[in-house]
Amino acid sequence: MSESRIAKAQKNIMTSLIQNFVSIGINFASRMIFVRILDESYLGINGLFSNILNILSLADLGMATVMMYSLYVPIENGDKKKIAALVSFFRKIYLGIALTVLIAGIGLIPFLDFIVNLNQPLPFLEGYYMLALLNVVISYLFVYRTTLISADQKTYILNQYSMIFKMITFAVQTVTLIFFKNYLIYLLAALVISFISNIFQNLAALKLYPYLKNDTEKLDKEERKKIFYDVKAMFIYKISGAIQSNTDHILISVFVGTVSVGYYSNYAMAVAQIVVVITLVFNSLKASVGNFIVSGEAKEEEKHFLFQVCETLNFWIVGFCSICFVSLFQDFIAICFGEGFLLEFGIVIAVVLNFYTTHIRQAIWMFRETTGIFQETKCVTLVTAVLNVIFSLAFGSIWGMVGILAATILAKLLYAFWKEPIILYRIVFKRSVASYFSAYIKNALLCILAGVLTYVSCEWVPMENPLFGFFLKILICCIAPNVVFFCCFWKTKEFQYIIKRLVLPLIQKTGKKSV
Repeated sequence: MSESRIAKAQKNIMTSLIQNFVSIGINFASRMIFVRILDESYLGINGLFSNILNILSLADLGMATVMMYSLYVPIENGDKKKIAALVSFFRKIYLGIALTVLIAGIGLIPFLDFIVNLNQPLPFLEGYYMLALLNVVISYLFVYRTTLISADQKTYILNQYSMIFKMITFAVQTVTLIFFKNYLIYLLAALVISFISNIFQNLAALKLYPYLKNDTEKLDKEERKKIFYDVKAMFIYKISGAIQSNTDHILISVFVGTVSVGYYSNYAMAVAQIVVVITLVFNSLKASVGNFIVSGEAKEEEKHFLFQVCETLNFWIVGFCSICFVSLFQDFIAICFGEGFLLEFGIVIAVVLNFYTTHIRQAIWMFRETTGIFQETKCVTLVTAVLNVIFSLAFGSIWGMVGILAATILAKLLYAFWKEPIILYRIVFKRSVASYFSAYIKNALLCILAGVLTYVSCEWVPMENPLFGFFLKILICCIAPNVVFFCCFWKTKEFQYIIKRLVLPLIQKTGKKSV
């Protein structure tokens, strides 16, 4: 990739990391305050509503991904009229999506009593749900413009707004909880601030691209047809992904109980915060990779090497996070929320395996979306989602929570794990996929080795002082797996590329700013 693309990717990654470290701290502080002020039933429905609304969000048909892919070429060519026409076209679609989500969400209200499984009913349950629903709906009213900022490799702008408004939301929600101890006001505060945040990001897009105010540009029939063709494929991805990612909470509520959803949601939220960081790292790279691929500069060999670089980065991040989860999860939950919120260690292992088997494929997904092979891989996620539902219903009725989580892992391993890379290698790289699977197995074994070493080392730490012992474990987790990974990767071309083109320039820029 060219220096300008790498420079933008570096800036996006740096701001993404800063924004998400702030976000992680805010989210956990908010959760700790939440569980100490409100009843645990509210924690359960908070997690449950989040997953119901994530499923409703599949109504956007994967539009953001298709929109970004459609914008890469006109951005590269500086075609403002084409960009304005695309944004105008997607604006109409997103307004329709917002209306669809609102109607579908309202249509679910009569079924809430079947999904929510509490010993005692909560008052104003429908009101809580409607406020959470409106928060999702308003996000679709502005995203058609902010997606252009991401496609133009300027995600750092959105990250800055996100960080500012997350801090404002935390401050306002904390004050409302302390003074009012009311979940309804807590949700209302989030809704109002979310609306203001979306307005500010929309104004930022108009300032960057003033030609967007001209919404009279039209796409021709063939272009609209191509977009809808890709949207159909992305809809399958969205519905399949929603089933895989968001049915666990619902099934746990049905089979185990909504309060158990609250316990599980503490672990799930910790994972979700790390997933946001990983996703934003790869989203920061995505626009640069997509721009490089459509520019015509890339040959198959160069694409494959870039993919291997992303794979190395992907494994290092996901492997390190997985090891930290196994070694630190129980102590973290006990310190933050109390030992009464701990789940059995077998569930922790299932949560971590679910995280690893999902997000170790981030590089695969990034290249799928930047190369536009939506049609060729659309059935992969659908088959995996169907298997997930079948296994979850069967295992959940027998083994409860751990069975539901194990079903999700098994569904991915039986199909998506091997099918997605085969398609990518055949269509994009035009070579055998054997090297990918060989590297995958070696990396998995390496992760297990580093994980066992780290976990055993952490178990030797005395916990008479839980907070001090926890920080010692964090230190071990930061050193042990990274030393193992470094010893295995430091001579590889991929690792040298990451250090030379991404890490060192970021360090140099940070050093200059500090001076």
